[in-house]
Amino acid sequence: MDGAFFLPEVIRLLAGQGAGYAIKVPFWRWLDLQGLIRARKRWHRINGELDAFAKVLPVEPWGLSLRVVIYRKRVHHQSRKNYQLDLFDPSNGYWEYSAVATNLSWDEGRLWRFMSGRGVQEKVIGELKDGLAFATVPTKHYGANSAWQQLVVLAYNLVVNFQVATGTAVRARTQKRTTMPLLKSIKTLRFELFHRAGQIIRPNGKTVIRLAANKQISMVFTRATQALKKVA
Repeated sequence: MDGAFFLPEVIRLLAGQGAGYAIKVPFWRWLDLQGLIRARKRWHRINGELDAFAKVLPVEPWGLSLRVVIYRKRVHHQSRKNYQLDLFDPSNGYWEYSAVATNLSWDEGRLWRFMSGRGVQEKVIGELKDGLAFATVPTKHYGANSAWQQLVVLAYNLVVNFQVATGTAVRARTQKRTTMPLLKSIKTLRFELFHRAGQIIRPNGKTVIRLAANKQISMVFTRATQALKKVA
């Protein structure tokens, strides 16, 4: 989860339900993560650009003790996060810092890869906004706008289910635990399936879509039709 969910109520709920969690920790001054970074002498190297260390952090106002993993990633430009610039001499390179609170027993590298996989949600939001106009406000009526957003989410779910049902490729499992089906964007599907010249005809009373002769496109439609018949 993102830092917006770093709340005592959320942490207690997850722990109480026996759920494993990994939540980004904001660099709030009262947590003094900067002090932990300044005091740290040895970091565990994950790769050539990334180091980390784990620490049990007592969060006294919340009455909690949390396992927090702090990461530093070398970047070759001045960090946008100004609060980090005074932690180290810029002549030694620039670093971007992040922290994750977790009750998982994974090492720092695996936890980093798991957190990296959550970025797929940004792609979903992008598809909703760019592919299906989720961000538009079509009317001046609250109920109608709410219905619009629900219909957009339903349409997105149907598009995803369509691709899964018709045999989209599946990526191998990784420690990122990201979405396994290799989904195409809605714009791509529109171009491949819908934005095509065709003619609806009814020979012998049977409705048929006649498209231009294209073997590759014919295979796409045939495969989708056969797959949908199996799940119908």
